Amino acid sequence: MLVTGVVLSLVLAEIVVRVHLWTRPASFYLANVAYGQFDARFGQRFLPNSRKVLSLVSNGRVVWCPGVVADANEDGLGGRSTWRDARKADYVIFTTGDSFSYWTRSALTIPDVVESLLRQRTGLKVANLNFARGAYGILQMLTLAAETYPTLKPDLVVVQFISDDLTRGRWWNRQTVIDGRTRSQISPRPDGFDDPRIANDQDVVDRRATEEWCQRQLVAQEPDAVVKDAAAYHRAYLRSKGIAFEPFSPTRSYLLDTVWSGSFGQPFYSHTAHSLMPRVTASEFLADPGYHDAVRKLKTFGVPTILVHLPSKAEIVTGRPFRGREGTAIWTQLENDLDTRIVTLAAMEHRPAAPPTVDLQPNNPHPNLDGIRFYGEYVAAVIEPRVKRR
Repeated sequence: MLVTGVVLSLVLAEIVVRVHLWTRPASFYLANVAYGQFDARFGQRFLPNSRKVLSLVSNGRVVWCPGVVADANEDGLGGRSTWRDARKADYVIFTTGDSFSYWTRSALTIPDVVESLLRQRTGLKVANLNFARGAYGILQMLTLAAETYPTLKPDLVVVQFISDDLTRGRWWNRQTVIDGRTRSQISPRPDGFDDPRIANDQDVVDRRATEEWCQRQLVAQEPDAVVKDAAAYHRAYLRSKGIAFEPFSPTRSYLLDTVWSGSFGQPFYSHTAHSLMPRVTASEFLADPGYHDAVRKLKTFGVPTILVHLPSKAEIVTGRPFRGREGTAIWTQLENDLDTRIVTLAAMEHRPAAPPTVDLQPNNPHPNLDGIRFYGEYVAAVIEPRVKRR
């Protein structure tokens, strides 16, 4: 009787989980370009003067049009300042980060706000070069900073990161065409793109998905061929990866997958198929030879390096970063190896007031325009005491 009761309880729980998953919208982002390009040294680069437009598709319909979310300048950097600006500046900042730092609203990024505020407050020609890369982790941020320093010779290196960046491993991005469709792929190895077990699509890509097209589809009575093609491809892609939701599957437990993910931070089935970028533990982070090389070079160069944590809305409310066990260990290692304290908003004595909404939820976790200005104010306050004429 006891065994029967346990089995029935598990079956019921499995049914509840499947019903919940079935009712969730099937959503994906449609991009007009494969924005990230292959870079053997740094994983990813952006083409000069390129722009990324996103459209959110949910249940086969366009539901949100954020427009241009990334805009590379003439040097392929995600902000206003260029190498030419740096050569004429009184003070040069090298900023790296992930998509939070290159994300643009109304042609404005966080480093742009930092630069403008520092210029106003110091009266100096400050150039803040934005070397942020989408989905970058701390490992690649430090490597990019260390390898770029000898050419740029900035006065300050700023690493802007979110909590999730701590455990991101190294990865590579490429644009390719497979079966007539442009693909934007991410791989944990520079030679791993042709292995479907580890390579993943970053976005669904269709050059017809422009800003104007998105706005038309937002009010259209029926989805057009672009949406239908993208949705069909996305379903086929999920099936090919073995991660499509199969509500009547007799060989897979979605209850087990849900419990496992909640307990261990990764899915029970096909972890590499689910995860866009690779993950590292604290021990794997410490074993990365590129990490130690970057730390050694930055310390040898003697360039001041500031690590600034950008908190999410939830972290702002609670007043602490959500790091997890592995992230906390990596955080401590960074502070020890770089002889610095990571800057947090909660620890600031005079912190800027956060606006009511800093992100684009429920559609996207990236910052809205108020959020970009808020984060820029926060980072500028951290940097300002260091800014002096060369």
